[in-house]
Amino acid sequence: GDDERGGSGFGGRVRRVGGGLQTQAVAAAGAEGAQRGERGRLVHVDHAVRDLEKGKRATAVVEEAAKTGGGSFSLIELDLASLKSVRACADKLNAAGEKFDVVIANAGVMACPKSTTADGFETQFGTNHLGHMALTLGLMDLLARTGNARVVALSSTGHKISGIRWDDMHFRAAPYEKWQAYGQSKTANALFANALS
Repeated sequence: GDDERGGSGFGGRVRRVGGGLQTQAVAAAGAEGAQRGERGRLVHVDHAVRDLEKGKRATAVVEEAAKTGGGSFSLIELDLASLKSVRACADKLNAAGEKFDVVIANAGVMACPKSTTADGFETQFGTNHLGHMALTLGLMDLLARTGNARVVALSSTGHKISGIRWDDMHFRAAPYEKWQAYGQSKTANALFANALS
């Protein structure tokens, strides 16, 4: 969005945090973001992916578009279904200590069969909510040092399907229902975004 100066407010480094690229539409959005910055000023986009080799192939067009436009684009490894991976990603970004204008928490899974993350959480709740929350919280000191940094935590109308199942978040007692699990994770995204604001 625009700030009071009429620009985007993002001049410098833009960090896009997600768990993997699924479509060319995401790649195209990354290319556009890498080319546009405040009043035409070019930016850097870091995109997090589960598999760096697959990510390189999927984002080759983004990297080329960024270079052509004078911006830059790079990948960082992140598996949102593993808190160990989330910590490693946050540690790497914190160690680099570069200006960090925005985190876009956008990746996720939807209506998948019953499974658990590396840490034993229901996969949709663990990936869609806990992974993003842990990464964002792990970057809070860096965001605070940057100044006017922003966090964009995406949800969907899927939050209307289910609230938080406080007594059985991980479907250990009740039968698993993939859409309730998805709805719960989207409600958690919305609640986290609200808590950050």
